[in-house]
Amino acid sequence: MSRCLLKMSIKHNLFKTLRGKIILSLLVLIILPVIFIVYNFYISTKDIVQLQLYQVNQAAVDRKAASMDELATRIVNASNLIMNDPDMEKFLKETDDWTSNYLAFKSFTYFQTKISNVQELLFLGSDAYLTLYDNRDYMYSPLAAVKKMRPGELATEPWYQPTLQLNGYNYWSFYKTIREDDGRTQNQLVMTRQLNSDRQRGYGMIYIGIPTALFFYNDTELHNQLTSGIHSLVINEDKVMLGQVTSIGAAAESLLSHTVTGDNGIKTITLEGEEYLVNDAYIPQLSWKLVQLISQKDFVAQLSLEKNKTIIWVMVWFVLFAIAFIVLMIRFTGPFKRLVKSMNQVGKGELNTTVLIKGEDEIAILGKNFNKMVLHLQELIENLSIEQQRKQKAQFQALQAQINPHFLLNTLNSIKWMAILSGSEHVSEMISKLGKLLNFTMKNEEEFVTLREELDYLQVYMSLQEIRYHDQISIVIEVPESLMDCELLKFTLQPAIENSIIHGNRFPLQIEIHAEEKAGKLLITLQDNGVGMSEETIQLVKSQLTQPNAKYSGIGIRNVNERIKLHFGVQYGIQIFSQIDQGVRIILELPLVRREANDSNIDRR
Repeated sequence: MSRCLLKMSIKHNLFKTLRGKIILSLLVLIILPVIFIVYNFYISTKDIVQLQLYQVNQAAVDRKAASMDELATRIVNASNLIMNDPDMEKFLKETDDWTSNYLAFKSFTYFQTKISNVQELLFLGSDAYLTLYDNRDYMYSPLAAVKKMRPGELATEPWYQPTLQLNGYNYWSFYKTIREDDGRTQNQLVMTRQLNSDRQRGYGMIYIGIPTALFFYNDTELHNQLTSGIHSLVINEDKVMLGQVTSIGAAAESLLSHTVTGDNGIKTITLEGEEYLVNDAYIPQLSWKLVQLISQKDFVAQLSLEKNKTIIWVMVWFVLFAIAFIVLMIRFTGPFKRLVKSMNQVGKGELNTTVLIKGEDEIAILGKNFNKMVLHLQELIENLSIEQQRKQKAQFQALQAQINPHFLLNTLNSIKWMAILSGSEHVSEMISKLGKLLNFTMKNEEEFVTLREELDYLQVYMSLQEIRYHDQISIVIEVPESLMDCELLKFTLQPAIENSIIHGNRFPLQIEIHAEEKAGKLLITLQDNGVGMSEETIQLVKSQLTQPNAKYSGIGIRNVNERIKLHFGVQYGIQIFSQIDQGVRIILELPLVRREANDSNIDRR
């Protein structure tokens, strides 16, 4: 019982994995269909394979017939060159004896050279037999030079009379001849032709012969064909010109016209009670036909052999494919397993893990992005830790800055009354404004203030600066009433004003403040009439604007820019523009958030 449960559990887990699903898909979508297709192929493709083999045999017969036609064409071209050459015609017609006349001998040597050139130019080769006969009973050949025949000897040749009857046209035949150069007996395809360019009385004969084995099939090929049940024949009308000397050839001579063509295009014929497949091809130059008869019995055996070979090859390739598929599957799914393992480690909190996947495919891209994600996660945790430390430090510094604020205010109030009692009213006024400034600064529970509150604080701050600089500093505020209830971070404007006072370097100094709503944002512009900054200086200031401020005291523009981006996003912040003698223009870009009457103490972070 436990073993059965274990096997079921293994099977269940196997098909839950990616590898198991791929193997199952291979089994269902490939292996079973292939087995079904191969089985049906074995049952139902006899006719198809038979037709294909028949077409292959027909293509081979067509190629052989084309080769035979091409060789016959070359022979005809050779005869045309000789027949149309005026110098050769002149020599053959001359009556002078070239053995005793020098000029005639000179023409003879030129004639012999041309015969050799004709044989070489048409690639007839040394196996070809090219001979010319003139009416003086001379025989000319590149191989056997010149031979004087007996009077009337040429007329005894079996091809002579049929050639004369054709009056200059080609006469084709097969003969067993003895070569004059080496005395060998050779079966040849022979073309003879009377030389009579003017279609009058002839002035000679052309004899060109090539070995039958070069034109047809050699003895080895014919033996192999017979062994396979194939009979090759060359037929002129109903006469067998060339082929195996068997009873098949004799029967074919009388029954070839009874060839039957089936619906599938396969030609068959029955000879001596046995059925044969017929492949034939026409040889245009000779007006002959190359025919191959294949025994149906041998053909079926060949068909079965080819079918079995095909099935064996299909199974072999299928097994090799399955092995290669499994190997590649293991290789391709290996990175997935490593990636899953790394993900599980990250899920357990082990952020120092990475996965190594080579390549440029989707798995490699997934692995690289996973590594980037883990690295980014590490950086986020590290930045969060640093940010937490900074906040704790800022809180500590804020606590240091808030040591007993009531004590400071009470002390300033005592100094104020002492100044009044001593008659120093300007000192009393200055201390009162400083107290208001400190009171506004120490309201740390409110991080956000309205623009109206920020401007009130700024006016108190400016009144102190006017006293300090003997009314050499003035501020102009042009802010629409509709924007006064917009919220912003406390101490957003004061650092920019302080920057103009310290670095303006020109008195009297005037500072203008404008506010507007644009594209859903609150834009506050501060413009002074100071000495301005050079291009190099403004670029330096802009680069320092993005650097983190490590100090809480001495809140500057850089600190304001950092606070805006931390609270509202990187799309908000401060922009600074300046030119020499044209002052400095600072634009604060903030989200447009209005304070409702019931949310004055809500933190907007």
